[in-house]
Amino acid sequence: MFVADAHCDTLYSIAVQNMDPEKCMITPERLVQGGVGLQTFAMFAGSRGMSGQPYEKGRAMLDNKERLGVPLYLGDLPGEPPKTPHGVLSIEGGEMLEGNINRLYEFYNEARIRMIALTWNHENEIGYSAKSQSTQGLKPFGLTLLREMDYLGILADASHLNEAGFWDIVEHASLPPIASHSNLKKLCGHCRNLTDEQVKAIIEKKGFIGINFYSSFLREGERATLDDVLRHIDGIAEMGGIDVLGFGSDFDGIDEWPEGLGHPGDFPALLNLLIKHGYSESDVEKIAGLNLWNVLKRAEKAGRENQKRA
Repeated sequence: MFVADAHCDTLYSIAVQNMDPEKCMITPERLVQGGVGLQTFAMFAGSRGMSGQPYEKGRAMLDNKERLGVPLYLGDLPGEPPKTPHGVLSIEGGEMLEGNINRLYEFYNEARIRMIALTWNHENEIGYSAKSQSTQGLKPFGLTLLREMDYLGILADASHLNEAGFWDIVEHASLPPIASHSNLKKLCGHCRNLTDEQVKAIIEKKGFIGINFYSSFLREGERATLDDVLRHIDGIAEMGGIDVLGFGSDFDGIDEWPEGLGHPGDFPALLNLLIKHGYSESDVEKIAGLNLWNVLKRAEKAGRENQKRA
């Protein structure tokens, strides 16, 4: 079964933190073990926001991408999901662009960025983070950026964005909103999780939600289990979200995960749990990877058509 993951921090760990690739949670061998055909590797701007030289970190990650040991799609995706592990790149923390649209085109042309998390945990030139509790929406540069991302076929990722910024994406972007690694707020009240209204908007716009495996986003006050991952999947599926659900593991960016789900090789245990719980094989295939694959393909097609018309 094809498995796809919308978010990990492996590239940052290797390129910026100088971690031995073999000691990362994600390795080529574990991707094979878990049946992962497509892994999204985030270019994380770093924890210091605009003061932490995020652009330079982005360049370092591009320079070290071969150390992942996984072939990357730096052009169009193939017609069918890959049967062996491949990767695509995203940006986590739009401050990496330095408020400069030229940086967007630089990263797109060199790395074929597929999605951008507009903020991490800090305010930047684009908008405000979920952690900030700000009620302000996207800044002028953020709205300009959305238009350019639409043109290129790059998805706006709201996983770290405040709610007002999320609704600006819904209103102003032509591509659907996504949350690459967020869960359901009514089941775990973390500020990074999604309200029912946000989930419904993503479903209506045919976007994507990647379930995050970080224990603190799955269960409050206790170590999460595989059953907690199932609870969040059930909660979104019950709202009509079977066609937007997927995984955003956050591997190599988390320090606590559900027992039995500590690296990509453990994906089969989660997929078997979904089948045992009563999900049909076709629905499990959607959640496992096809939903992410399809939204990436739709965004790519929209960008290609935009650029042909220009």
